[in-house]
Amino acid sequence: MQMKVPPTALTAQLVAVLDRVGLGMTNAAIGAAMHLSVDTVKSHLRQVYDRLGTANRVQAFARAWQSGLLARSVPVGSPPAVTDEQTLILRIWAAGGTRADIARALEVRERAAELYEDAVLDVFNTRKRVVAVRRALEHQLIAPAGDTLAELTTPMAAESGQGRTQQHQMKERADASESVAAADCDPLDRAIAMLRSARGLVVHLGTLAGLPEVPSLAAVLAGSAPRGAMPTVVRLVHQALAHGVPCALVLPATAVDSDRAVEAVGLGAAWSCAVRQGAYDGPAAYLKAAHLLGTPADELVIVCTADQAPVAGDAGFHRILTTTSIVPGTGPRRTPRPELNALERQITELAAQGLSVAEIGRRVHAGEYLVQTRLTDLRRRAGAVDDAHLIARLITAEAIGTEQLLAELPEHAPELDQAGRAVAALICTGTLSEAGANGMGLSLRTARAVEGRVVRALSRRGSRTHAAAVAVLTGIVALPPSDSTQYLDPMRPVA
Repeated sequence: MQMKVPPTALTAQLVAVLDRVGLGMTNAAIGAAMHLSVDTVKSHLRQVYDRLGTANRVQAFARAWQSGLLARSVPVGSPPAVTDEQTLILRIWAAGGTRADIARALEVRERAAELYEDAVLDVFNTRKRVVAVRRALEHQLIAPAGDTLAELTTPMAAESGQGRTQQHQMKERADASESVAAADCDPLDRAIAMLRSARGLVVHLGTLAGLPEVPSLAAVLAGSAPRGAMPTVVRLVHQALAHGVPCALVLPATAVDSDRAVEAVGLGAAWSCAVRQGAYDGPAAYLKAAHLLGTPADELVIVCTADQAPVAGDAGFHRILTTTSIVPGTGPRRTPRPELNALERQITELAAQGLSVAEIGRRVHAGEYLVQTRLTDLRRRAGAVDDAHLIARLITAEAIGTEQLLAELPEHAPELDQAGRAVAALICTGTLSEAGANGMGLSLRTARAVEGRVVRALSRRGSRTHAAAVAVLTGIVALPPSDSTQYLDPMRPVA
């Protein structure tokens, strides 16, 4: 619980130092502006930390702002658009969190967390965390009063990929409807409340991907779902079975070994039936599952990933819980389209053709270091994991020209089996990992083996990046506007 800060906690000079901290000034710059030595500035900041009970300058500024100790500045311009994950990062910073805390909350490695942090700083056009937090406070994008790292980085927060951001945003809506008001409760409790009035539960295999191994159903099902560290989707299935609600499993068209993902979370015996989606008719699988369960669409609860929510909606289902961060009344999170200059466009177009860094450098009359630096910067700006993921995103966003690529395509699109199409999708979405492979019903070792076969089939140059471009252009992989395939938890209701 956050300590209460009295109005007289800071002297005028300490407030002046802290206000300059919020402008992104260094200790040396603050000292020069206030005619103080750097050591005196550091001493003042230590006093601020002690009196406010904070760990660093970002948390100290946020707490002083929330406590009314600092003069509220008028925001400049319109509020920037931030995603739920970016809002969570801002709140973790304001709570004194580090990159390790962000990595834990988003369930990513620290290197990936660094990319997420860079994206937030880019939104606010700064390289200082405290400046980003200040601008977020000015525009009322965050209200971190009461936030603690324990709340923001709990297992439940890590599962959701956004902590309690969704609850806070919904709770702050002035026109809180009944569904929004229900967001104040625990996500599992909200989902269970929906399940109690249902006669069937349909779960998409993608929601089970990447979850930690848990005991078998027989070991944990004892009349009610265990809470503990059990993943939310698994707890919900247990709760459904405890209340006598039958469950069906929907398999994606590309799933090869679905038993692997199901057994990993101890749900091998949980399903009354399993239905595979057709390659071009995904909604039919949900309708067939409802038919096999003998349950009308309006009495069935669907649990799926965000990309499957509109598919289930097209089938006429309305009680949909999605495992990604969807704010009711809005669409899926979209990655901002990066603006490319002429050189960056030329580099990425050549990369899409499968040219090496050295070959690209010769074509654009630049050194290899410049080419590699530009590609690295573009991956950061586009939120891409690697060059293949970057090119797939740029082609989907129509940010680069594809005339040369289209001219070189074979007359007939390469044919891939189910495993090949699954791995091609993982390459294009930057999710060729243990979690991503399991979501497709593959082991990571098998996926890596199939990857080589896919690259050889799609790219005459044997280039992974070129293979991703060909997969997107030929329709082997169809990326939605937001191609970030997430296997996150807990469920979030779709409006």
